[in-house]
Amino acid sequence: MQLKIAMVHIMDWNDIRFVLAVAEQGTLQAAARELGVNHTTVWRRIQALEKSIGSQLLIGDRQGYRLTDTGEEVIAYARAMSANVDAIGRITSGKTTEMKGLIRLTAPLLMASQTIPALVQEFQQQHPAVQFEILSKNNTLDIERREADIAIRATNNVPANLIGRKLGFSRWSLYAQPSMQVNTSSLEELAQLPLIGYRDFNAPAARWYAQQFKGIPKAVTCSGIETALACAKLGMGIALLPHSGTEGLQELYQLPDEFGAGIWLLTHKELRSSARIKAFWDFVLEKNEQQSLFTVG
Repeated sequence: MQLKIAMVHIMDWNDIRFVLAVAEQGTLQAAARELGVNHTTVWRRIQALEKSIGSQLLIGDRQGYRLTDTGEEVIAYARAMSANVDAIGRITSGKTTEMKGLIRLTAPLLMASQTIPALVQEFQQQHPAVQFEILSKNNTLDIERREADIAIRATNNVPANLIGRKLGFSRWSLYAQPSMQVNTSSLEELAQLPLIGYRDFNAPAARWYAQQFKGIPKAVTCSGIETALACAKLGMGIALLPHSGTEGLQELYQLPDEFGAGIWLLTHKELRSSARIKAFWDFVLEKNEQQSLFTVG
């Protein structure tokens, strides 16, 4: 036990978080993306840490990196440290009463590019001392770990530890450029036309689409909704898309609501008392009530 305590004392938290990132992400490249640094920086910091404590923490193989027995013990302490650091950050941010500072806002890519900028602009006209980071990611950032302060997410499963308000509902349909002159809504007949596919997209609607048109060659395959939308607007094929941003496209077939999702405004309960976060939270709710910004389809 004394050795473990001594080891933790001589470690720098800034070094430990590099080991934690590799342990959670599996590779140097993925950890580097998570931390926003070069992968050589990640490797250099881990090597320096291992040298300082005189023990190997990670072992590399063809699949990536795995923890040694010592690494497992260190990571257990590191995760506890990370949780405590994040909790301190939430509590101190949540007590802020001044209308200034940074708000990290995450939303799906389409929403972040089409709806969020105008909201942020209008809010900053009223509160110019508030800065924003707009994190346009489809994967869920962790509010617990302060990766984001406020999230707007399409989901049917709101985490119990977050405060949430439903903003609307997102539906999915099959769309085509009118120039394709599609005059049918029959799935069997649509399967005979050029299709735009997805890769590594696991939403319920995407799973339905993949099963419905299984084995049919796709004219083009995309890794995200944004690219599929752009391809559909160019008339490259029929695409499965949420209703947001599909102006100018022809709706061919609407999926049942069971494949849709509620659109939620989310934050951590400890951040809700922050003046700037509460003000933006209330601002989004008010604007949505006036303009139904997040009710699509």
